[in-house]
Amino acid sequence: MFPIGEWLLLSVGFLAWAEWPIFRIDKSLRVLPLAWILGWIIEDSFTLSLTWDWDFPRVLVLVAVSWIAWKRAKCREFPGILVTSICLLAQDLFVLNEPGILSYDRWLFAVVFLAAAFFSTHDLWSMTLALSGGMLINMGLVMFLFDGVVRYYSLPNAFLWHFSSAACLMIAALRQIREYNQIKKSLRTGMIVVQESITDDGGTYRKDD
Repeated sequence: MFPIGEWLLLSVGFLAWAEWPIFRIDKSLRVLPLAWILGWIIEDSFTLSLTWDWDFPRVLVLVAVSWIAWKRAKCREFPGILVTSICLLAQDLFVLNEPGILSYDRWLFAVVFLAAAFFSTHDLWSMTLALSGGMLINMGLVMFLFDGVVRYYSLPNAFLWHFSSAACLMIAALRQIREYNQIKKSLRTGMIVVQESITDDGGTYRKDD
């Protein structure tokens, strides 16, 4: 699978360093490339159990994103994290007990996971916290519940990682584009109002003169 999640998050991190003027990218996201590199160093330095395939760059990026979202979220909504964790646990139990019963089960559960985070939160940072926090909690639940049941398990889930990264950044980009267009529209409307006001004042002045 093409590592679209890594490329997107690393691009956001580097754009935060570049301070791109068109879109507002939070400066705290600069730590994402550093977190990924640190995770890569840890993964390359240690060999752990073969049962749990730890992708440390993704895990550390999730921890960094969760911490940033926790600090930036307007409402630190634990129900959102709880709902997404339950969605992921239901997915793991379903796939473990009924493998292959649905042709597109990965896409179905990924959409449900994203929808649960979207509808259980009120702002973008809260949704990001629900997504990343839910994935982190799910990793702990998987290790606690499935230890001795599975022979190999990737942490975090690769498909869910790419899907949630792309979807979250797409929602953020669409929101930025909408805000940018609203600002341009309001500025254009304000200029028209000012011009009309100047014209009206000028006409009144000439009448009094």
